Amino acid sequence: MMPGSQRPLKRFGQNFLTAPHIQKKIVNALQIESRDVVLEIGAGKGALTQFIVRAQPARFLAVELDPRWAELLQQQFGRRMELIRDDFLNIDVTQIAPHLKVIGNIPYHITSPIIFKLIDSYTHLQRAVLMVQKEVAQRLVAGPGSKAYGILSVSLQSYGQVRYLFEVKRGNFFPRPEVDSAVVQIDFFPALTEVQNETLYRKIIRHCFNYRRKMLRNSLSRIFDKTIVYSLESIDLNQRPEALPVKAFKNLANELNRKIKTGMPDD
Repeated sequence: MMPGSQRPLKRFGQNFLTAPHIQKKIVNALQIESRDVVLEIGAGKGALTQFIVRAQPARFLAVELDPRWAELLQQQFGRRMELIRDDFLNIDVTQIAPHLKVIGNIPYHITSPIIFKLIDSYTHLQRAVLMVQKEVAQRLVAGPGSKAYGILSVSLQSYGQVRYLFEVKRGNFFPRPEVDSAVVQIDFFPALTEVQNETLYRKIIRHCFNYRRKMLRNSLSRIFDKTIVYSLESIDLNQRPEALPVKAFKNLANELNRKIKTGMPDD
């Protein structure tokens, strides 16, 4: 057992990965090269950090909020990394570097905010390799028609190519969590293509899945003029949102954008 002062704290969502071969496998998935800038989210006791340092990227930044582990990381790795003693959600990722590579064992309770922060910063990101709760990983890669398909699926797949890499059983952590984890890889696109109004696009995705059991005709009519909604032709309005692939959401958003601009249905 760890000394009392070094025990994982529940408020930080700390579950430490204890299997070195899995730690190395996760870091290898990031494919670190000598010119890369790498950012680690929640470095903790350095399980992934040690392998990142060995890969010798051009620059390595590690984020850690818990002062106990921050001090340990500083002592162990010194100048081989730049330590950021803060919550990742407070950091402006876009100010670090272009083409950033991100890695981390993500606390379960803040997974969605972290994913959306990465989406907001996508123009400065190249790749992310994240270990998340298995159920969340399944949502990130889910396709239309699946119960797991939702806001996270459509949002992230709009901004990058998402791959489910491998599962990590709960017995590989201390303390042992109640669920299994999985590792996903996200290769971010350089731009959000085929979308005329990004703000509107993201609003539509969120709103439709907030009412995922309703037909699109009914959910969209809550925030857009019914005359415009009922004139839409790019999709079948009798469908529910989980039936629409990413491309269909883009077509829907673009058609709505055109009609809203004119205030009239297209002729």
